[in-house]
Parts: sequence; C-alpha cells; structure tokens
Amino acid sequence: MNISIFYEKKDKYKTIRDLTYHIGNVGVDLKKTKENVQDIEIAKFSYDDAKYIRREMQINNEDLYLLFMYIDVYSEDEKELEIQLNNIEGLLQGNGIQTRRANFRQEQLFFSCLPLMQNHYDIKNASKRNVLTSGLVGTYPFISSSIFDEEGVFFGNNIFNNSLIFIDKFNREKYKNGNMCVFGTSGAGKSFFSKLQILRNWLIGIEQFVIDPEREYEKICNNLNGVILKIGPSSKTYINIFDIREESSEDNKGFLATKIQKLLGFFSLIFGEMTEDTKSFIEKKIIETYNQKGITFDDTTLYKEKDKNKIEIKPIFKDTTEMPLFEDFYQVLKQDKMGEKYANYLQPFINGSLNYFNQYTNIELENKLLIADIYELGEENLKYGMYIFTDLFWDKIKKDRKIRKAIYLDEIWRLIGVTSNKEVASFIYKIFKTIRKYSGCSIAITQDVSDLFSLENGIYGKSILNNSCIKIFFSLEEENIKVLEEHSNLTEKEKIEIRSLNKGECMMFVDQSHTIIKVCCSDEEKLLIQG
Repeated sequence: MNISIFYEKKDKYKTIRDLTYHIGNVGVDLKKTKENVQDIEIAKFSYDDAKYIRREMQINNEDLYLLFMYIDVYSEDEKELEIQLNNIEGLLQGNGIQTRRANFRQEQLFFSCLPLMQNHYDIKNASKRNVLTSGLVGTYPFISSSIFDEEGVFFGNNIFNNSLIFIDKFNREKYKNGNMCVFGTSGAGKSFFSKLQILRNWLIGIEQFVIDPEREYEKICNNLNGVILKIGPSSKTYINIFDIREESSEDNKGFLATKIQKLLGFFSLIFGEMTEDTKSFIEKKIIETYNQKGITFDDTTLYKEKDKNKIEIKPIFKDTTEMPLFEDFYQVLKQDKMGEKYANYLQPFINGSLNYFNQYTNIELENKLLIADIYELGEENLKYGMYIFTDLFWDKIKKDRKIRKAIYLDEIWRLIGVTSNKEVASFIYKIFKTIRKYSGCSIAITQDVSDLFSLENGIYGKSILNNSCIKIFFSLEEENIKVLEEHSNLTEKEKIEIRSLNKGECMMFVDQSHTIIKVCCSDEEKLLIQG
C-alpha cells in the first residue's frame, strides 16, 4: 500500500471574501426557505461551518488548505486485492473517514501516488477536503513526539516512528519528580517492564528497593546478586517494627514522635479504624513501652552511654536489641482494662502464627538491590509486611541525599485501597510527595485500578497519580478504564488505544507528552529476568 497526501494553501483574502458572500446568501435562504426540515438542517450546517472557518481565519490567524489523500493498494492476486481493499475501507469508515474507489481513474491515482509531485486534475475535485492549519498538523503521517534524554534509561520504541525512548527520571531540570505509576491488567506486561527498569537502573548504579507480594522478582534478584529479605513462617530474617533508626527522623530530631506516627499507622491495620480517643490511648501505651527501655522524647536517650575506656568521636545510636518488642507493648496493654481488648488483637503476633514479628531485626541492608519477599504472609497479612518494609526502605532512602535511589511498590492498592486506612495511605502519599528531596523516585505498580481509588473517594490514589510525572498504562479492562477516566484527563482516543493495546505495548504520559511504546529488550536481558 502506498499513501500520498497533498496540501494546497488557499488565498486568505479571497477565501474570507467568498465565505462572507456565502454566509450572506445562506442566511437569507434560511430566513425565506419553506423547504422541508432536512434541507434547512443541511443549509444551517453549511452556514455554521462557514462562520466558524471565517472566525478562525480572522481571529486566530488560521489559514485554509485543501487536503487530498490517495491510497494505492496492490497485490499479485485479484481476490487478495479485493479482500485488502475491503479491509482498508472498513478500517477507515470505522473511524469516520469516507472513501471512494477511483473507478476509471486508476491510472491518474497511480501517478499521483508516485514520488512525482503530481496531483492529477481528474481526481482532485472528487477527493478535496477543507482543513484549517490546526487540523492540518494532525494529518502529517509517521510523525510523533519522541523523548530522548542523553543520560536516560531505555524504556522502549515509539510504535509510530520506531524512535527510541530514553528517560532520565532524576533530571530535576526537566522533570519535577521521577515518580512513576504502572497500571495494567494481568498478563499485559507491567511486571516484565518493571523488572527491565530494575535491571537497567542497576546497571547505572541506582539503589533500588522492591516490595514483592507475589514473589515475582526472585530470579532477577539472584541474577543481579541482590539481597532477598523474607518475612514469613519459614523465614529466618526478622524486622522489629519498634526499631527507631538513626536515619528515621528529619534532621535527627524528634525520633520518638516520628516513630509514634508510623506505629499508629501500623496498628490501625491491626485494630481497624481508630477514633481520636483510641489513638490517644494507644499513643500513651507506646510511650510507656519505650520509657521502659529508657527511651523518651529526649533524643539523647537514643544514644548509648560513652565507654570511659574508649575515645568515641561520634555518639553511637542504640541498636535493635535495645528497642522494645511486640511482647513489651502487649504486656503494657494488658496492665490496663481498656487495653485488654487491644492486647487480644496482638495475641497472634506474640504466641501465634505471626510470632515472627516479635523478633529483633537481623537483616543485611548493604546492597544496591533489596527485594522484600512477603509472599508467605498470605492474603490477609500482606499489608503488615508491606507496611513494615516500606517503613524500613523509607528510612534507608533518607540516609543519604546524594545517592540516587528508587522504591517499587507492587500491588500498591493494598496500602492505599479500601483494605487500608487513611493513616497508612497518608504515609505512602508522603513518600511520593517528598522522595525527590532525597534524590529518589517512587514507582506504584498495580492491576487493580478500581481498588487504588476506593479509599476516601480515591483522594490518595489520585494524589499519587498526580504526583507522578511518568504514567504507564498497559492494556486495561473496561471497568478500570472508566475509573481511570474519572481521575485523569484521558481523551476518547486514548481510551480506545489503551483498550486495544497488545501485550508488551503501553501508553506513556511524560508530563505533556503522550505516546505509545513497545517494550523491547535484548536476549541477555530476558535471560537475566526470566531465569
């Protein structure tokens, strides 16, 4: 198939004069006509169109062009040619484009499709269309905006012109933040895309932290010599939720106050939605628990006493064995009648199936790739593991502002959806809002778009979406597209394109640039990702 497009610019002065004459004549006819309703409607459309074109040319400085588009289809077999013609006509007419076959004018059309710059007179009158400058721009074929940052990471190929898409998420002069949302139905390719990003970011030395609820990142972690952190019944690695880490507070001030807010979020996952009275009670008991370990709102209580026999240049921060455990908090709650009810909620964490939460932290964090495997926690307890690891990784991210880093939150709807609460969702939103200050970026990954916007009328999901400069939409179900439409500026054309994306294709929004890309990788990359 060959396509040929011609443009002819009309004389502006003459066009406006002719339009004015036409508008006057049709206006008189509309006042005097006694024809049927159909004729009146046709005349009115013509009248309105002429006025619109004249207004655009006079006020918005538009020009009027004649547009001619010819398609030359060829085949070695006559039946196959007819099938191809029917397919092309159906496709064009399905998109609202009228077609006419060049019967008895095939030769003229053939020459018009050759690179001879000949727009044959015999077919011009049958194919011409009016178009203004703004509409003309959209008719240029095979042209699409490309994104190419010199120090960027390869995302894929622009499917319209096969150009390479490179994005440097950490370029603060170009992007206000490096946050990214990756949405897509199961099997659309979002997990493979995320693993490719992890691999390519690892190659340029970016520290990465991944929350993995479905045990999808184990192979790539092993192949890149990363560290897998597991919490579950059979795991031998533990994290103490009561740990206060030196990097956990802004400017090394208010350690206990900062930790209390995080613990209130965590315990709201266990106790459910808490009233202000309940929060005050729980906060009081948390303070008592830390006081038993000699930790108060005085930040100096978090540093070890100096050894008189040693010269210590810098005070040493207390380690995990000097922090409270779940059991300590449990005992404090039991001492109060009001606290007995909440102590019962904690029974599984002390003597039951979740007793691995009641342990001192013993994990190794000195690696550029850390994968939090929480698969063994099961569906009901995933949110606990996701929160604990997110808290841990957030402290790690804040440790050094000069090092570039990224945190991936897979199945993020569990933390900001209907199964969560506003305290936890606020914590996640804070990460997306402030991580750029620490040379970092957050990546939200989910297939349950409707659940993402289910908490508090979707304000947290929308906030995270709005605080992400890069939005990646793989193929989505109709229900999820409708939800996404309510919280983003998707056009009708974009909704149709998202619905019809093939596996491995995605629509990418980078600030104001919208394009469709094909995720590409080398055989070596595929081997590192898949095994």
